Amino acid sequence: MHMSGIELRNGVLVVGREPNHLDELAIQFSNLLEGFDIDHVYIAGYVSILAGRARSTEDVDVLIEKIDETTADELASALADEGFWGAAMPLDSLYEMLANGDNIWVAPDGQVTPHLEVKFARDEFDQASLKNAITARIGDETIPIGPLELQIAYKLYLGAEKDLEDAVHLYTMFEESLSVGRLEEWVSRLNVTEEYERLKRS
Repeated sequence: MHMSGIELRNGVLVVGREPNHLDELAIQFSNLLEGFDIDHVYIAGYVSILAGRARSTEDVDVLIEKIDETTADELASALADEGFWGAAMPLDSLYEMLANGDNIWVAPDGQVTPHLEVKFARDEFDQASLKNAITARIGDETIPIGPLELQIAYKLYLGAEKDLEDAVHLYTMFEESLSVGRLEEWVSRLNVTEEYERLKRS
C-alpha cells in the first residue's frame, strides 16, 4: 500500500481520500454525461493529480464522444440547470465550438478556475483513451480516466517539462501494475522510444 493510499488494482485506480473540489467538478460532470449516455474520459494533468502528484491545474481535461447538435443543446441546458456556465464562451455555443474542433470551458457559475475543458475525441489517441478507459474510484464515487500506459506515452510525446514530470510520476508510481506491452506499443506508435528509454532510467 502506498503512503498516499493510491493504487492501481485490477485496472481500477483507487484514490484513498475524500473527493476535493476538482474531483467534485469531475464527478458532477460525469454524472450529467451519464444521464445522456455520452461516452467520456478524463485525461492529462488531472489524472496525474488523481494519482497523487502535487501540482496545481486550472483545467480538468475531458474527452467526449462526438454527439449531435440536439444532444449538445440538451446537454447545455442540463449544465445550466445544474449551475454551470461557459467560462469562455456561452454554453449554447457548445455544439458549434466542439464541432469546430475547439474546446469549451465549463465551470460552476461565476468562476473561471478550476474549469472543465471539454472536447470531442478526434484522433486515434483520443479514441483509444475513450475505448480503453479505466475507472478511478474517489471515495464512493467513480469516473472514467484514460489508460495510464497511453497517458504516460502521450506525456512523453508532448514533451514539455510538466508533461515529462507527469510521465515520471505515473511511471514510478505504477511501474509494478502497468502493462509493459501496452506501454511499449503506445511508445512506438507515438515515436517516443528515446524518451521512454530515459524514463526507464529516471
